[in-house]
Amino acid sequence: SDGVRYWAASARPGGDAIFETAEMKVGRRLAMKLLNASRFTLGSATPQGPITYAVDCAMLRTLASLVDDATKNLDGYDYARVLQRTEEFFWRFCDDYLELVKGRRYGEQGEAAAASANSALAAALSVLLRLFAPFLPFVTEEVWSWWHDGSIHRATWPVREEVESLVPDNSDARR
Repeated sequence: SDGVRYWAASARPGGDAIFETAEMKVGRRLAMKLLNASRFTLGSATPQGPITYAVDCAMLRTLASLVDDATKNLDGYDYARVLQRTEEFFWRFCDDYLELVKGRRYGEQGEAAAASANSALAAALSVLLRLFAPFLPFVTEEVWSWWHDGSIHRATWPVREEVESLVPDNSDARR
């Protein structure tokens, strides 16, 4: 059902949506990828600590910008753009960021490096789930229940300041 909702949400406001099963399959694939990325993120989520690595900070700054953009577009009822931009970020997050931090998050570069990666991953997952919740309600609710009490649909909408507060000044970030 998340695939069908994805197809419906992908239609631009005011336009006709053609019944397209291929789009529903894309939505299903996105839901499955969200489940898998969540399992990776939550599977070994300790240690956690300050976010000090530049790649973690850069990812969170980009995510903060996405949150700001998503909020503005939802306020303007352009939900298809919100879905599109969130999905674009998510695929880059999975293809690039997750691959970059795999070794570090398992402690290959020490405990501080793992703590930074794990904290950034948890923060990003929390925000991404809330951004996807209006479009993929069932998979986001399932993942949210793995580590939070209550429903994701009652959780606060993410705000830029929430994400930016996790990022230290540039002078503090490691390579």
